[in-house]
This record gives sequence, C-alpha cells and structure tokens, in this order.
Amino acid sequence: MKLDKDQIEQLKKLISYKGYTEIDVQYEILDHVACRVEELMEENPTLSLSDAFRKVHASFGVFGFAGLEESYKGMIEKRLRGYYWEELKSLLTSYRIIYPILVLLTLFQSSTWFEDSKSWIAMIIGFILITFFSIVIRYWRKHKKYKHYASYIASNNFFQYIQFGLMTCTHSYIFVYRQAASQEGVFPSVFQSILLICLCFLFVSIFILPRIVEKSVADTEALIQVYGE
Repeated sequence: MKLDKDQIEQLKKLISYKGYTEIDVQYEILDHVACRVEELMEENPTLSLSDAFRKVHASFGVFGFAGLEESYKGMIEKRLRGYYWEELKSLLTSYRIIYPILVLLTLFQSSTWFEDSKSWIAMIIGFILITFFSIVIRYWRKHKKYKHYASYIASNNFFQYIQFGLMTCTHSYIFVYRQAASQEGVFPSVFQSILLICLCFLFVSIFILPRIVEKSVADTEALIQVYGE
C-alpha cells in the first residue's frame, strides 16, 4: 500500500513526539520509516498507522532514531567543515587576502600612534570582539527564520567561536598585553604564544565566517523548497 498525504503528516507528528523537532531531520527519518510502515500495514491491513510506527521505532533498538539523526547531523557538520577549508583556501589564494592584510597593518600601526609596542594586541582583541558581535546581529533575523532546520542550526556551532573568542581575548589581554613584561619562564612564554596563535585563527575566521553561514542558509533554503515548509 502507499501512504497518503494525511498519513505522511501523521508520521511526521509521531516523529516529532519522539523529540525530533527539526524539519529536515524529520524528513530524513521519514525516508527510512515510511517504506517500512507501508510494508507492515500491507502485511497486516488491520494494523493502525501508530502501531506500525511503534513497531518500526522499536526495530531501531533502545536508541530509536537517534542513530539516523546523528548520521544526518554528522553529514551536515562534515559539509560545514568542508566549507570552512574551502573558504580559507579561497581567501588565501585570491585578491581578498588584501583586506585582512590591510586591517592587520592598520592595527599594527596603532603601536606607533599610542607609543605602546603591544597596543596592536589590544586593537586586534577589540576588532575581533566588535566584528563577532556584528556578525551575530547581522544573522539574528535569519536565525529566527531557519531555526527549525538542522541544516542551519549546525552552522551555529561556528558561533561557538564567539565564546571561544571571548575567553581567548580576555586571557590575551591579561596574560599577553597586560602582564607580558612581568612574566618569566618557559610556560608563560608558551601560553602567550598559544594565545597569540588563537588570536590569529580568530582574526582570519572573521573574514570567512559570514560566507560559511551564507552557504548554510542557501542549503536550508534548498530544503525549504523541497519540503515546502
């Protein structure tokens, strides 16, 4: 037998009741569930849709559809990591590399302006924090629109850079900018070097993060067109 539109909608609700609220995750699970439900109802015409669904859910083991959800989200995260390295390579090999270089040179110039050899560190910290918060504000409306899609929500993992960035900037200001001259020994030097490397990583990421989010938005828009939600 073939499930009709109302039965498909009922299956989506049953999947949602199991805790899978993202629309694209529901359809990913539905692809695996619908055919099996059809088979069970064909074998036993007296079997209700909800009972057939429970049987299919039980057949996936104690974790239910968690494996399908994890596999789907893992695929999305792998795709986003691919976007990151793709955009990083594009930045480093195109004329756009001029922009971060010019910004960096301007920030370094602050050491002359303020007559402080380490002021460029404080300037980079300020630039990173201001830019990160600008990105959050810029994409807040889109977040509200796409928040029901795992395809977009996965890109929010990149916004965890903000928490990482806040921690890095705070420690950089304290242990590199403010206390660098008073600290001696190998460990403080290594710790300061790690913080500076993290600052460089955050600085470069600023110039590619918006492009990654835009690709994630485009992927989600494509899903919306397919699912019609």
